[in-house]
Amino acid sequence: MKKDLSFFAFLTFFTFFTTLTAISAVSAVVLFSWTTASIADDAITSGDVFSSLMEEAPLDLWVSADEYPHEGGDALNELMKTLIKIKTFDKEAHGLEGNYEVVGETRGRLEEEGGVDRIRLAALRHEDGAYDRNLVLEITPPEEEPFIIPLADDVRGFQSSVSVKNFMSRRKSEIVLKVNSGKWGVRYLIIAVADKRGEVIFDTQTTKLPTVVGKFFNNYRAEIIVQETDERAMIDLSPRKDAYDKRMIYIDGSGVLRSNVTVWVDSYSRFEPIDVDHDGIFEIKQIVDLNGVGRGDRIAYVDATLKYVSGKWIVLESWIAPAEDLNKMPLPKRIN
Repeated sequence: MKKDLSFFAFLTFFTFFTTLTAISAVSAVVLFSWTTASIADDAITSGDVFSSLMEEAPLDLWVSADEYPHEGGDALNELMKTLIKIKTFDKEAHGLEGNYEVVGETRGRLEEEGGVDRIRLAALRHEDGAYDRNLVLEITPPEEEPFIIPLADDVRGFQSSVSVKNFMSRRKSEIVLKVNSGKWGVRYLIIAVADKRGEVIFDTQTTKLPTVVGKFFNNYRAEIIVQETDERAMIDLSPRKDAYDKRMIYIDGSGVLRSNVTVWVDSYSRFEPIDVDHDGIFEIKQIVDLNGVGRGDRIAYVDATLKYVSGKWIVLESWIAPAEDLNKMPLPKRIN
């Protein structure tokens, strides 16, 4: 009987010890997984880093620490001031007035000899909180005081954002600014920074590349020419024959043109920085819409690749295609 009790006690102790060991092992695995995930979440990845406004701090905390006295005394209050200054856009330090808010943030090396800069895009918000105006870039070099680069008054709109790409060199980056200007569509600017000054080197509203011209011909045709590459294409307009006859572009179905009609070169419908040749320096891929006798009469488009070389943009190549092919993938072949 004593042997049975001893064996039972041993079995009970063994079962308890085994269970305790298993629980400890599972807890260790869970703790390791949680710690690893936390480290991964906090890690700064390479490339563009964007922090939205809500990820940084609630709006009601964007105030002076003097309004939040703490029991920790002056030392804790000073620490809170420092933390809040890091998290907020210090408009007073830059001599700005009004309801400025940070609407975008990224990091990049803006100088070849410098380190990684923090780049913030701040905007004077409209009363409804949606419209961005008086946009400014705040640049903070490593271990230096921030400085600002004001943008032109006409750079304004909705859903503004900022990123960085290398257009000139692999050792430095340029700022890519995106602003939805409402009825005029999305506007893109590329800004080079040097000696605490910014230079707009590309603007979809003013940089008219590639140079595209076109005109109508008899028999319901339109010729498109990209001047930089001498790319040419003849677009068939016969699917629009009835509409053009009704608008008296051609004479009563004969295909004879009544007067000269030039092709309307519209704004960019697509803009994409892309490293075409995989050399670490980005090019611009963009699409230009071409219209016939009205803005809604899209007859063709030009897909062009631009590269920044020796202080100016050049057109590396271009493709011309009928408007019907715009959404086809891959892009259509050249039209001879």
